[in-house]
Amino acid sequence: MLQLLGALGLFLLGMWLLTEGLKLAGGKALEHLLGTWTKSRSRGFAAGVLVTALVQSSSAVTVATIGFVNASLMTFRQSVWVIFGSNVGTTLTAWLVTLFGFTVKLDAYTFALIGVGAFLKVFGWSDRARSFGMALAGFGLLFMGIGALQQTFSELTGQIDLAAFSAWIGNAYIAGLLLGTLLTVLTQSSSAAIALILTAVATQLASLELAAAAVVGANIGTTSTALLATLGATANAKRLAYAHVLFNCVTAVVALLLISPLLFGIAWLEQTLQFTSAATLTVTIFHSVFNLLGVMLMLPLEPRMSAYLLRCFNQKLTGTTSQLDNNISQIPDLATRAAQTELKQLHLQILSIDLQSLVQPQQKPAAMAQIEQGLNQLNLFVQNCAQQQLTEEHAHSFTQVLIASHYLHNANNALKQISSLDLASTKHDASPRLALTQWLKQAQDVCQNADQQAWTQALIDYQHLKMAILANALQQGLPEIDNLLQCASLAKRFTEQMLQLNTFEQLDSPLSENNTRTVTADALESTPQ
Repeated sequence: MLQLLGALGLFLLGMWLLTEGLKLAGGKALEHLLGTWTKSRSRGFAAGVLVTALVQSSSAVTVATIGFVNASLMTFRQSVWVIFGSNVGTTLTAWLVTLFGFTVKLDAYTFALIGVGAFLKVFGWSDRARSFGMALAGFGLLFMGIGALQQTFSELTGQIDLAAFSAWIGNAYIAGLLLGTLLTVLTQSSSAAIALILTAVATQLASLELAAAAVVGANIGTTSTALLATLGATANAKRLAYAHVLFNCVTAVVALLLISPLLFGIAWLEQTLQFTSAATLTVTIFHSVFNLLGVMLMLPLEPRMSAYLLRCFNQKLTGTTSQLDNNISQIPDLATRAAQTELKQLHLQILSIDLQSLVQPQQKPAAMAQIEQGLNQLNLFVQNCAQQQLTEEHAHSFTQVLIASHYLHNANNALKQISSLDLASTKHDASPRLALTQWLKQAQDVCQNADQQAWTQALIDYQHLKMAILANALQQGLPEIDNLLQCASLAKRFTEQMLQLNTFEQLDSPLSENNTRTVTADALESTPQ
C-alpha cells in the first residue's frame, strides 16, 4: 500500500506542476480569452473547454470565472457555460493518460522531460520560460507516476479483488459508482481518480463495466471540491458551485441510465473504424461522450436552472462583501483586482456619510459598522493572498491596498467617535454649533473633491472656528465646549486621512505585464499601524 501511495503522490505532484506551470506560462492570455470570448453560450462553452484543456485544471478555470463574475466582466449566465465547458475540457486528462500513458510508451523520454524541465525552471531567462519548464517537468513526473501505478497494480492483482467487491454490492455499476466517488473525495482530484481507474482496467484489476461506472462516480465525487469552495464564498461563487454540482449530478444520472447502450455503441464504433480494442480507450471515449451528452441536456434546462440559482443566494445573507472570495486569492491578478475594487467601494461608502448628520441627536448613521466589517474582511483577504509567493508588482499592489485600508480605518474611527459625542446640550446657544456645522460641510466638500487648495483654506477656517468656540465659551460660560472642540478635531483628522488616499495609485493602477522578479509575501508586513 505504501508503494501505491507513493505512485499516486508522484502522479499528483506531476499534475500539480503541469497545471501550475501552464497557468503561469499562459498568464494574462488565458484570462483575456475567458474575459472576452464569452459573449454567447456557445463561445463561453468553447472558452471553458479550451482553457481547461490548456491548463489541465477545471478548478483553476472555475476560480478565474468567479473572479470575472464578481468584477462584472461576465454575467452569471455566461459563466455557467464556461463551467460546463470546463467539465468537458477536463476529459483531456483521461485522453493524455490513455494515449501517452498506456498506448504510446514514453519511458525513454520521461527522465529527459524532467531534466529539461528542471533546467528551464532553475535557469530560465524569463518567468514564462521557467513556468514552461515547471510544466515540462510535471509532464514527465505525471507519466512516471502512471508507470509506477501500473507496476504497483500488477503486483496487487492477487491482493485486491474488485470482482468480489462488485459481487458484495450486488451490481457492478453501483460498485463502480461508489468506488469512483470515494476515490475522488479522498484524493480531491478527479484526474487522480480517473488515472487510478484507467490503470486498474489496463492491468485487468477492474472490469470494463465497473471502470465505466467509476468515471461517472468521479464526476459526482468532484462536486465535493465545489461544495467545499462555497464555504465563506460570495453569492456568485455559490451559484457557480451549485451549477457545477447540478450539471455533474444530472449528467451522472443520465450516464448511469444509458451506460449499457453507450458502451455497446462505443464498442461497435471501435470495430467499425477498426480501432485497437482496448478497455482504457473505451472508458476514455465513454467519459467524453457522457459529458458531451450532459451539455446537450443543459441546453433546454440551463435558463431555468440559472434563474433559480440567481434567486437562491442573496449577497446580504452570505455575510461577505461583493468582490472578495477566498477562491480567487489563489490567482494574484484576480485577487489584486478584487481587492482594489472592494477598496473603491468602501471608499465611496465612507464618502457618502454626511458629516453634518453625525452631530444631529436623532440621526446617527449605522454605516460605520458595515464599513468596519468590510475593512476587516479586506485585510483578511489580503493576508490570505500573502501566503503564496508573489511578484514584486503584486506585493506592491497588496501593500498599497493595506495602507489605503489603514487610512480608511482611521477615518471611519473618527466618524464613530464624532457620532458618540453628546452635542445636544449646546442647544441653548446655537452659534457655536452652527459654526461647527458650516465647517463640517466645508470639510466634506474637500473630501468629495479631493481639493488640496480648498483644504489649505479649510485649515485656516478651522483655526478661526476654534477661536470662535473658545471666545463664545468665555462669554457664555458653556461647560460642554470640549465636545465641540473634539468634534472639530475629529472631523479634521477624518479629512486628513481621506486626503492621504489620493497619494496612492492603488485605486486605478494596472499591474505590469512584464515584471520578471518575484518576492515573498514578507513585503506585506511593513504596513502602517
